[in-house]
Amino acid sequence: MHGMSEYVKVASTGEIAPGQMMPIEAKGVKLLLARVGDAYFAAQRKCPHLGFNLCRGKLEGRAVVCPLHKAKFDLATGEIERDPRLLFIGMKAKSDLATYPTKIEDGAVLVAI
Repeated sequence: MHGMSEYVKVASTGEIAPGQMMPIEAKGVKLLLARVGDAYFAAQRKCPHLGFNLCRGKLEGRAVVCPLHKAKFDLATGEIERDPRLLFIGMKAKSDLATYPTKIEDGAVLVAI
């Protein structure tokens, strides 16, 4: 259905510990799932700067930091918190991170996509 998102199960709540990220896939779209405390966040897996796998990065609070150039994105809003840097050259991320709504049902993590 065009324009309609539906919730799909991507993981069980016990699969991911607080402060962890894991790669998931929903409807063929590669995403990352992050758990911050008891909150779950889903976002595109590739950094919008150069497409690096953000699952290899680290969580800082509810933000993910790209390991390549340290770009930082808020997982709740997708907003850029820190632009990427290369040595002393400031760069701009091309766009915000795409984020997806999540909900928990019967111990399953669902993502709207």
